[in-house]
Amino acid sequence: MKGNLVFTATTLRKIALLGILSLSLIACGKAKSGEGSSAGSQAATKQESDGTAKQEENGSSDQKTENKDNKKIPLRVIANNNNVAHIDSVIAQYAGLYDKNGLDTTIQFNPSNPDNIQALLADKADLVSAGSSAVLNYIDNGSDIVIIGGQMSLGETVYVRPERAEEFKDLYNPNTLYGKKVGVTRLNTGDVAFRKILKDKGLDLSKIEFVELDSQATVTQAVLKGDVDLGINFLTFRDGAEKQGLVPVSQLDAEDEWPDYICCRLFTTRDKLKANREAYVDALKANIEAYSLLENDKEAAEKAARQGIDLDDDAYQKQVYQYGHLGLSPNPDRQNTKAFFQAMVDIGYSKGNVNIDDYIDTTVFEDALNELIKENPDNKTYQALKAESERTNQ
Repeated sequence: MKGNLVFTATTLRKIALLGILSLSLIACGKAKSGEGSSAGSQAATKQESDGTAKQEENGSSDQKTENKDNKKIPLRVIANNNNVAHIDSVIAQYAGLYDKNGLDTTIQFNPSNPDNIQALLADKADLVSAGSSAVLNYIDNGSDIVIIGGQMSLGETVYVRPERAEEFKDLYNPNTLYGKKVGVTRLNTGDVAFRKILKDKGLDLSKIEFVELDSQATVTQAVLKGDVDLGINFLTFRDGAEKQGLVPVSQLDAEDEWPDYICCRLFTTRDKLKANREAYVDALKANIEAYSLLENDKEAAEKAARQGIDLDDDAYQKQVYQYGHLGLSPNPDRQNTKAFFQAMVDIGYSKGNVNIDDYIDTTVFEDALNELIKENPDNKTYQALKAESERTNQ
């Protein structure tokens, strides 16, 4: 009997050992499966260990750790890909940075600002980029949209025919502009910025004729034909304008003009932000990382960007690296967004129904940036964005 009892105990110990080994093999199998299913799995694994440490140190919720490490949060992104204005989001998608930050994103491309904003309001999208004048007008007309990030600033040019360049050298002299025709597309960023600069300099806008045309390509042709004296175009049309002989007389961003005027903004609805704020912080982390990649690893940034942006190599290189007069910061820039909205009100493009401050949330960007600085305090791009944020988001 005693021998039988010893035999039974030994057998039980072996069975227990086999059970532990079996469970270990199953766990390893699951880990490998996860690595194969996600391009950002190694980063996610690192985030898991980092997140656990932060949870113990800062009291982070179990839910946040679970969402970031095990179950990716779905997020539908809409951007424009016929120029580089939304390149931060494009790089974030195709470099796997949204995935790395715990998001399961789909990205759609559409050049229509109204269509993209309507998709957000109809719950067909979660994170949208569009021109500043478009989104600010939607807000002013009652849409509960919140701006949480930036995509692009600057990028506009005032053109004339080459034989008239000297005539417009002193551009803001009343004698230069009064009685002249300026070709614009209504509500284009350059249209708003130019009118604001003129107003700030004390010029009487009623003495300048603004000819509103149906497209930027039409503006170029109007200048070439002499139908208008000057024309304002977005960077997408710069190459075509210059190849046809037009010359720039201003990019509107000199120190005595508006050196920080904004263009495209990144936004969502207030309800979506309240319901899933952490997902938007993660999205801004990805966009900030994309911006850092753009600044610090040109080859990797271009490889990702060219998977989404529909430009040939020459146009891409010119827009991103050669033209200058372009900002691609993910910073929401409260101060210049407010200034842009006020300019729209002053020239009659918006009614000023709202306090636009209530529709700008800089804390999403700030939280995302602070998390990235904790992870990588030596990143100079992050530090520069920190200084930029402190200067423009107060």
